[in-house]
Amino acid sequence: MAKQWRTFEHPSDLGLAATADGLGELFEALGEGLARQICPEGVTAAQTRQIEVQAEDVEFLLVEYLSELLGLFHLERFLVAAVRVEADDEGRIRAEVAGEPFDPARHELGPEIKAVTYHKLKVARDAGRWAARVVLDL
Repeated sequence: MAKQWRTFEHPSDLGLAATADGLGELFEALGEGLARQICPEGVTAAQTRQIEVQAEDVEFLLVEYLSELLGLFHLERFLVAAVRVEADDEGRIRAEVAGEPFDPARHELGPEIKAVTYHKLKVARDAGRWAARVVLDL
């Protein structure tokens, strides 16, 4: 089974969940899920950005990574079309992020996402697959 993401209901916030065969794919799915919440459609992979994040814990790693992706939009107005993630055994990920600058004439934004939270955060490996849940502050 390939990577996949979905949203789930959370009072006044938005939940994001994903499953994947590998940790890198899990982070890709969540990154792409976050990107679709920021801008649901019409983003092309015209430019790339590099992200590298390290943390001692996989849950902290996830929050740092998603916060970096969110920061691309908040600080650079860069929208994400696709993400390619490599994870290593030392608590580090490297991501190549493809997308383009926000163009108000072409892009319609979703609800404003203020932050990635630690509330009900979970990253786990079960039966050989990875799964995660994270809550986004709207």
